[in-house]
Amino acid sequence: MIEELRGQRNKVQAVLDSIAEGVFTVDRDGRITSVNRTAERILGYPAGEVLGRPCQDVYPPEICGPGSSLHETLQGGRQVRNREVTVADRHGTAVPLSLSTGPFRDEAGTTLGAVCTIRDLREIERIAEERRSRTPFVGIVGKHPRIREVFDLVEMIKDSDSTVLLQGESGTGKGLFAQALHSLSPRRRHPFVKVSCAALPETLLESELFGHEKGAFTGAIKDRKGRFELADKGTIFLDEIGDLSPNVQVKLLRVLQEQEFERLGGTQTIKVDVRVIAATHRDLRQWMREGKFREDLFYRLNVIPVHLPPLRERKADIPLLVEFLLDRFAAKGKGKATSVSPRTMAILMDHQWPGNVRELENVLEHAMVCSRGSVIEPESLPRSLLTGPAVPTPHAATSERPPGRSSAGPASEKERILRALESSHWNRGLAAAHLGMDRTTLWRKMQRLGIAPPDK
Repeated sequence: MIEELRGQRNKVQAVLDSIAEGVFTVDRDGRITSVNRTAERILGYPAGEVLGRPCQDVYPPEICGPGSSLHETLQGGRQVRNREVTVADRHGTAVPLSLSTGPFRDEAGTTLGAVCTIRDLREIERIAEERRSRTPFVGIVGKHPRIREVFDLVEMIKDSDSTVLLQGESGTGKGLFAQALHSLSPRRRHPFVKVSCAALPETLLESELFGHEKGAFTGAIKDRKGRFELADKGTIFLDEIGDLSPNVQVKLLRVLQEQEFERLGGTQTIKVDVRVIAATHRDLRQWMREGKFREDLFYRLNVIPVHLPPLRERKADIPLLVEFLLDRFAAKGKGKATSVSPRTMAILMDHQWPGNVRELENVLEHAMVCSRGSVIEPESLPRSLLTGPAVPTPHAATSERPPGRSSAGPASEKERILRALESSHWNRGLAAAHLGMDRTTLWRKMQRLGIAPPDK
């Protein structure tokens, strides 16, 4: 009987070892019961060192600690699919992983343990990095002079190690530009580590940035490297830097000045070589005046300021963005629509886009899912977009009419067309979209009303 069980176990282990993904299992108490060779290689721990030990005593907390997908599976019995994390292996190397977990149950439905499947994303990220190096501005679309100025500035500063402060409203693409700066820089073969300064409370953020020593606080059961250590030789992107607490601001100032720090609860000084890119949607100068942001930290961060324009200040890029986003959604199988109607484009051009490109992306995804044909009509747009100004039609003006002027008169029609052409710098495609008509109709009206570009 024992030999039969041993034979079955060996067969199961052989199957696990043949899988390209890392796999390990734990019992209901979180003790490791099996590990395949791929998991040994990815995490750096031989099976002989970990079998029978509590998972959280061996593997990083992102895999086994509180809040991890494995913890959720053991506590609630639910499956977790493709949760991406970045962990440090036993040698301190940053490893990007995709984790999936699921429970083992008996016939009564009681959870007996769990299985964790690990995908090593380093090869995928390597391929993505090669693509980014060929086209570093992936996902950033625009021909407006304001955005082209930003492209030119990024090209100028790409080889510098100076700190960059990206400033712009939410949804303007600060994260994409940070990634582009890293992909263009000499550090592109080293880690690009992102930290959202607004997502964590002060105590957790300090540990996240600088790491902690075993016993530094309740739950710190082992040493852990912080994001600055994981980003060594590479780039760290500090998003929403304006939300840092005063205590963390002081520690960050020291890192920027001296490139050194101590882990939480530690005494050893750690030196790093990191380029810092920070981003904020806040007015940091106003926050300085209010005493919420340190002046010395601001000037350390503001070495190279980059201002990203809101979408409402580069509306000429909306047709390009619409085409780009619809192509991307189609590639992901989110719908069949390939274009928008002139009426829909007019609505998009009139909207002020407080959420910027991110809002446009969400609006188009909603419209694509709700659209029944290949052309998106206004009825497929979110209702919030249609409850503002009146929806323009091919027979209605999109601009306000001069008081006392009949909307049916040719003079008012000519004035509307002239205003649309002038606001779009005489780009007939943009003017037609703004007026809610196609280019051919606009051209015929221009001929009939005697409208010609200024240079004619």
